[in-house]
Amino acid sequence: MPTKNRGNIIMRPQAPLLVDTFGRRIEYLRLSVTDRCDLRCTYCIPKGFRGFQEPASWLRFEEIERLISIMAPRGLKRVRLTGGEPLVRRDLPDLAARLASIPGIDDLSLSTNATRLHALAAPLKAAGVRRVNVSLDSLRADRVAAICGRDVLDKSWPGLRPRGCRFHADKDQYGRDAWSE
Repeated sequence: MPTKNRGNIIMRPQAPLLVDTFGRRIEYLRLSVTDRCDLRCTYCIPKGFRGFQEPASWLRFEEIERLISIMAPRGLKRVRLTGGEPLVRRDLPDLAARLASIPGIDDLSLSTNATRLHALAAPLKAAGVRRVNVSLDSLRADRVAAICGRDVLDKSWPGLRPRGCRFHADKDQYGRDAWSE
């Protein structure tokens, strides 16, 4: 990469920023870490569906880390881990720690159905995940069962108050109630 000499300081041009076709800076990436899920929601999986992509087609953690490391100096600041259901990906807290340690990544978050969150919330928090978006189709068990193929609401509830994580009500940027540490 060419350098410019300004006195005793050698300056290298910054990496080009990530921009979309409308010229907007790309600072946010939703990263699907798996196509698998522990639910069978009617809107995600068609009736009779039997197959998922084989894990060999998934990016390895090293590849994901390298991708984010390349994008961060180009303006990427926020990463949201998604899926399928990201909590079914083995060793997800390890990936979260890798991504949270990349210079320039200011916000690492997660979208989940929360069925496994009770077991993984503390390790994910320790790894650097600062925000979690929980998707619940209903607060009525019969509706959840109809949508998800079985009643899993009782598995999601413990994830909303995980051991080792304390949250309190706060206001978001629009003045609405939000939950934070």
